[in-house]
Amino acid sequence: MSGTYGEPDWATVTSGKADATADAGPTTTSAAAAAASTPSPSAGKGKSSCIQRLLSIINLLLCAGMMTLGILTLIEFQKGMDISAAFVAAYMILFACLLALYEFMWWSTIDAINKSMRKNFGFLYGIKGKAAYLIFVAFLTIGLEGSIKWLRYTVGIAFLADGALHFFLLCSKPDLVSTYKSPTGGLTESGDEVV
Repeated sequence: MSGTYGEPDWATVTSGKADATADAGPTTTSAAAAAASTPSPSAGKGKSSCIQRLLSIINLLLCAGMMTLGILTLIEFQKGMDISAAFVAAYMILFACLLALYEFMWWSTIDAINKSMRKNFGFLYGIKGKAAYLIFVAFLTIGLEGSIKWLRYTVGIAFLADGALHFFLLCSKPDLVSTYKSPTGGLTESGDEVV
């Protein structure tokens, strides 16, 4: 096979939904009156932006808790713990750093890091992928043995609740997360590198 492979869907920037009013054609006066009385989609934008920022802050706080748990587990490892717990703790620190880096990219983008993250960890750039990641990390945290029990369950259950909240908002309140925009620094509309 001689051919090149293109970029995956999640590695390219999408321009969003097309304007529905462009294809609507001429409107009648009653349709225009109904459109005037209907709230615009941007009316709830402030609320959805607030919810998305709150979820990002919660994710950053949970990352701090998970890094703390991983570090404390590694410190306890020196007291004679099973080596598998040390590997799980190291992975927890790595996964927490990965999520924290993504959330920091959401607030303030560094083009080179964002492009690399988008290509390698593109599942974080959508609500479904991030929710699944949060639930995976929750079970990893809860399954850790030999660490501070109350912190392990607190962080694990909080990650599980956060992932479930992401899925809940996606399924029951899609208007709150439909305006979600993942970081696009370092990419152009065609998915190429910014020069």
